[in-house]
Amino acid sequence: MLKVLRSLQAVMVGCAVMVLSHFAIENADANEWQVVSELPTQRKSFSTAVVDGKIYLIGGTLFENDRDGPFGMSLVEVYDPETNTWQRLADMPTARTGSRAAAVNGKIYVLAGYVGKDHQGAKDLKRVEMYDPQTDTWVRKQDMSRRRATFGIGVVAGKIYAIGGTVHPGDRKPEDPRRVDLVEVYNPTTDTWAKRADMPTRRRGVKAAVIRDTLYAIGGSGWPPVGAGGPFLGTIEAYEPRINRWTKRSEMPNPRTVFFSVVIDEKIYLIGDFTAEVRPVPIEVYEPFTEKWRVIPAAPTVELPFGVASVNGKIYVFGGYTEDLELLPTVEVFDTGFRTVEARGKLSTRWGELKAGHQGQSQRD
Repeated sequence: MLKVLRSLQAVMVGCAVMVLSHFAIENADANEWQVVSELPTQRKSFSTAVVDGKIYLIGGTLFENDRDGPFGMSLVEVYDPETNTWQRLADMPTARTGSRAAAVNGKIYVLAGYVGKDHQGAKDLKRVEMYDPQTDTWVRKQDMSRRRATFGIGVVAGKIYAIGGTVHPGDRKPEDPRRVDLVEVYNPTTDTWAKRADMPTRRRGVKAAVIRDTLYAIGGSGWPPVGAGGPFLGTIEAYEPRINRWTKRSEMPNPRTVFFSVVIDEKIYLIGDFTAEVRPVPIEVYEPFTEKWRVIPAAPTVELPFGVASVNGKIYVFGGYTEDLELLPTVEVFDTGFRTVEARGKLSTRWGELKAGHQGQSQRD
């Protein structure tokens, strides 16, 4: 049983992260997935973060060690979508797999994960470390309050929220459920953690997505356990940090657990699914303000990605399991058609410049 739980935890890797977008200047039809690269190091269960349009892959476990270990790596590699190139960076001080990562003000924070020579010897972590891409250096930060895994992670107003997941037996009472509703927030400015209002639904494998300072907790596996890893949830709950309040939203059309989410143009894209009955697994797109869903039939080659990130309206999938549980190192991209414009100053000034430039071009034409 421990081995099964570890295997499931290994694929429940860090949430994908988004690049904030200000203006939609293109709305092309969706294209098919395209293979653009391969992982330079064949690994899984790494965490991902995006800074300045580059995608960082952190930690993980080598393909060859997938079943029996050892688990955990210090490796950090960065992918540049603009040049389609890779670069190796300074190793993370703590080797780990299955961690979570979030970017705040150009810095990457890596949380939790586990490391071990095999399943029996695996050690859960609550360690937090920060990476500075400008200096290629790492700094130890304040640990999490307890050892947690498979939690959702999101950034609101420069603070990192860790929601749900599972808590190590050594950090909870014996009678307490393993899957939790715990919500904690990390403040990078003060290097401190604080507890916030519990999520209404206990769950692991929950994914978090942030739009306009509201965090959406999506899917996962609830409590008490049912069958092999269930019950699988279609639950969506919205959290507003400003008032520390949760609100239930309409259910997802299809429950999901062990999947990824990215935000593009204030829409939440759900990619992959461990439990889906329909193959290949389509991408579902959720618009929180209208609570409407749409489906993009095109799907990547892999059924369950190892990492997902979005940059400038494009979704990148880094490796993954096929339907036959084959491990693939391919990097695939899907173009949603949305594009971003870099802000050069205040939004009002920038929008005026864009409008004036467009009018000037029209007059010259």
